[in-house]
Amino acid sequence: MIPKEYRLKHMKDFDILFKDGRFVGGKYVMCKVWKIDPTKYPKRKYTINDLKIGFVIGVKASKSAVKRNSAKRKMREVVRLLIKDERVIRGYMVSIMGKKEIIGATYNDIEIDVFNVLKRAGLLLDVKSKT
Repeated sequence: MIPKEYRLKHMKDFDILFKDGRFVGGKYVMCKVWKIDPTKYPKRKYTINDLKIGFVIGVKASKSAVKRNSAKRKMREVVRLLIKDERVIRGYMVSIMGKKEIIGATYNDIEIDVFNVLKRAGLLLDVKSKT
């Protein structure tokens, strides 16, 4: 489970992200990314050190909630491990959206795709720069 301070959970936050963010796509997931600008929405009390991540899979991917939730859990675990290793750059709001191709994909496939999408979005730190 991702720690509470990293969860993107309010509908207003998702609305802001989808209005102002940019897309980065992959084989199994798409990512919507917005660099937090605290002056643009002062009532929301964002800071430049925040990192908020949400996960979405639509009914179009699969009508089976079991399959959608399984894919969401896999995506969450990949991101949780990246956050635990302090690999994700702060100051962003991110929504990771599963495509219909994610249904039935293995954990390794999802891990590679999420990693590549976050890297192309410029949200991952290099292992070398951390030390």
